[in-house]
Amino acid sequence: MDKTQVWDAALNQMSGKISRMEFHTWFKKIRVSEISGTAIVLACPTEMNKNWLESKYHGVILSNLKSVLPEIDRLYFRVELGLADTPVGKKDTPAVFAEPKAPRKLPNSPDARIEPGLETRITQPKFTLKNFIVGEENRFVHAACKSIVDTKPTEKKKYNPFFIYGGCGLGKTHLLQGIANELRGKYPNAKILYITSERFMNEIIDAIKNRKADELRKKYRRVDAFLLDDVQFFEGKEKTQEELFNTFNDLFEFNKQIVFSADRPPSELTGISDRLKSRMGWGLLADLQMPKFETRLAIVQAKAQERQLILPPDVQDFIATNVRNNLREVENILNQIAAEGDISGISPTVQTMGKMLRKINPDRSMEITGMGSLARSTDEVITIVSEYFQIPATELLGISRKKEIVFPRQIAWLLCKDVLKMSYEAIGADFGGKNHTTIMHGVRKIKDLARKDSPTARHIHALKKDLGIK
Repeated sequence: MDKTQVWDAALNQMSGKISRMEFHTWFKKIRVSEISGTAIVLACPTEMNKNWLESKYHGVILSNLKSVLPEIDRLYFRVELGLADTPVGKKDTPAVFAEPKAPRKLPNSPDARIEPGLETRITQPKFTLKNFIVGEENRFVHAACKSIVDTKPTEKKKYNPFFIYGGCGLGKTHLLQGIANELRGKYPNAKILYITSERFMNEIIDAIKNRKADELRKKYRRVDAFLLDDVQFFEGKEKTQEELFNTFNDLFEFNKQIVFSADRPPSELTGISDRLKSRMGWGLLADLQMPKFETRLAIVQAKAQERQLILPPDVQDFIATNVRNNLREVENILNQIAAEGDISGISPTVQTMGKMLRKINPDRSMEITGMGSLARSTDEVITIVSEYFQIPATELLGISRKKEIVFPRQIAWLLCKDVLKMSYEAIGADFGGKNHTTIMHGVRKIKDLARKDSPTARHIHALKKDLGIK
């Protein structure tokens, strides 16, 4: 039994334990990387996927792998980033998790037209220019993409080449695939090619190895639109750059639309030949920036609606406020929310979102629009402290004088005072009617202890981080 058969058999065993949604969210691109002795290693496409499987599914996966291979007693996970871009077909999906039925094709809807021998990275229909959320920061680049789609293949191109650059996860692939999808829909007889830099480079290597360079040149130079994603990966690849340079010249000469994307403008692409950088910069350059809060909020709302997730307004605001690096984090967070809701029935709150984001990025400080902390009431502080110290919340409200109870109780008082800005009288009332002088004494004691005792200071610092305080 090979590695693929082992994993398929284990998935079939798990069919009664995980839902179709769980499979498509967490298991669809998992592969068996290695089987060695009594250990098995699973490859995951992202660090988040690896962490989620390790923490939530380790036992289930191991027990079902053991039922397939009884000698297995250890399970490990590793990240293999190449799996993230691996297209998954029906044959890769166990029948028990396969989609019930392919969606019915609408009348008069065009298929992607690719001539025999012209391979492409299949674009995902969900990426269109219509569902790209437009804000102040990306209005220009979106308008340029619309202009390209509105230009007939036979007309002179306004923006050629068109070069989109920006950081990871800001929507470059969405825009390139959106252009390709809408060009195909609008001009069904046109030959539109969207391809990743990795695929382009691999095809050149294969052509050289199999002595089919002429066939490759004919393939790429007969298209009406050529869209190449992530050209920064060509740095130092001289043969690939030479082929791209010549392809560019032919397509440009015959008025074919060319669109590039990269994480930097052409002038900053080190390891790319000057002549190729020069041609990439001939046309229009568009900088895709991280959207501001209002646009991020609209993106959160749109993607939640796609998944049929109902998020309270404060949770929407919290996600939009704290997604600061790239928009792919929104997808990751919403996938986790959907999975937790399906598995555990947990409804998303600002507090659960804070914990989720802390797991994804432990060093991140949280922010809340109009607020200073994840906690807004005594109950929420008590919940966080009781979970941190692993003691019942009722003990914090009780009268026990045990050191292991008094210590976290006084820390909770300190957090209510410093974070919620409560008076000693209000804290005492919420903690079972205790006298305000008792609260004052406890807060002072913890503050003094924190100045002398490193573990106490670390506890307070960790709890404040859990509360989103910098």
